Amino acid sequence: MDEEELQVAYLPDDRVVGASINPHFCGQVTSLGADVAQVTLTTKEDMEVESGITHTGFLQASAGFAALCAINKKHSIIIGSDVKFLAPVETNQIVEFRAKTVLGDMRKCEVKVEGFVLNIKIFEGLFYIVIFDKKLFKLKLKDDQKGV
Repeated sequence: MDEEELQVAYLPDDRVVGASINPHFCGQVTSLGADVAQVTLTTKEDMEVESGITHTGFLQASAGFAALCAINKKHSIIIGSDVKFLAPVETNQIVEFRAKTVLGDMRKCEVKVEGFVLNIKIFEGLFYIVIFDKKLFKLKLKDDQKGV
């Protein structure tokens, strides 16, 4: 993905997904455009699976976040992924995830995400996303318990 493609400019504030997500664990949106997004994750000690090595779950979460940002539509949910971790990531590294929609229609999308540390590819994945017309779950647990 070219740097020029990522500069199709929306501001990161224009995103409609993950507004309350914790950027410490999923990364910070650094670029957002039509069908593209870039998320940067800085790995920290509280992400370690063992001393000095970041748990891959944080990498996958950040890549998934980048995929959702590339779609940037309300009520979008990841329903699957096919990912490869190409190298371990050390603590205190900056990982740049670049997401680009490769197939998109009104309801189903596929987003390719690549992750880099110092221009070395350490992650690649394909995320499958479905977009719903309205919020998928509306649980009212307090109301349900009153009738029990």
